[in-house]
Amino acid sequence: MTMTNWLEHLTTHGADIVGGRVLAFGEHPKQALQAFYDQGSAALVPLLSLTPLRVSGTDRLDFLHGQLSNEVKRLKPGHSNSSLMLNVKGHALALMRVFRRQDDVYLAIEDGAGKLVKTQLKAHIIFDQVELEDLSKKISTMTLQGSGARKILQAMFGNLPDDGEFIELPFAAAKLLISPARRSHSGGFDLHVLSRDAAGLFDTLIDAGASPVGEEALETARVSAGIATTAGEGGEGVLPQEAGLEQAVSYHKGCYLGQEIMARIEARGKLHKMLRGVTLSDFPAGQGLELKLAGKTVGRLGTVVRHPELGVIALASLRHEINPADKLEVGGTVATVSELPFDANLTTR
Repeated sequence: MTMTNWLEHLTTHGADIVGGRVLAFGEHPKQALQAFYDQGSAALVPLLSLTPLRVSGTDRLDFLHGQLSNEVKRLKPGHSNSSLMLNVKGHALALMRVFRRQDDVYLAIEDGAGKLVKTQLKAHIIFDQVELEDLSKKISTMTLQGSGARKILQAMFGNLPDDGEFIELPFAAAKLLISPARRSHSGGFDLHVLSRDAAGLFDTLIDAGASPVGEEALETARVSAGIATTAGEGGEGVLPQEAGLEQAVSYHKGCYLGQEIMARIEARGKLHKMLRGVTLSDFPAGQGLELKLAGKTVGRLGTVVRHPELGVIALASLRHEINPADKLEVGGTVATVSELPFDANLTTR
């Protein structure tokens, strides 16, 4: 089965594929969100916008260590971490998971940022013995999120990896890579498999009790849990620490792109903004919008979703001094600060 066959298989399950993403499987928004919270349930979401990249060659560890924001050389085989690609100003451009294997490094690049990462990595290969291989046509990824994710996978595969680890298991005629991944309040696991085997894994998980859910519901679950991404909360002009992405930064490794800015932030220990939640009166008009208080810019709006219970909610990089009583304006709507996570006391939990 090729990638095309995998996409066709998803459509037989009712997948609405738009812009390279499975938006939904025809489910009602509240029903879809429920799969992330119901006791013992799990939401199964294809991640078509994730780019798998294999980095090999004798210099692969030193090279990546100098390009990414988190540790690479100190990772042991079988271990992984989240890392960022920064620019020279320290802005968070791309988020990825780094998997240290015995003979290569596997990068799982989030939110369609694969082209950006590949271009930047290629531009910095001078005399390094490094090879990059885009596996987008060979590897497919899906995530299983919710309180029942571990139980379902344990019944199928036995012991599962802890945070910061991954395992590769025989599946069909090849291997399946399983890694813990927190994309919702309860968290779960990402599964990387050959595209020819993706349909079989997908169907097996559904038979085991997983519910197929689209990325629209996943985005709502992610925002509700206060989990940031570079596509939504990072980007040009945003430091990792301002967007809730600090866990993907090491302050103890050597020189890397953007490291000088990270060191300066650690030394001074003061930032004007942080990741916060906001509730809006309606969907704002436009993208990349600034939040304003009395006409003064006080933050930047991130991912906006419509929650079936909470209404329109969003993540934002917002100045520390803004308090819940302040009425902010963004894109023709009114926004107020909300505590994160949004879903701490929801009936859907």
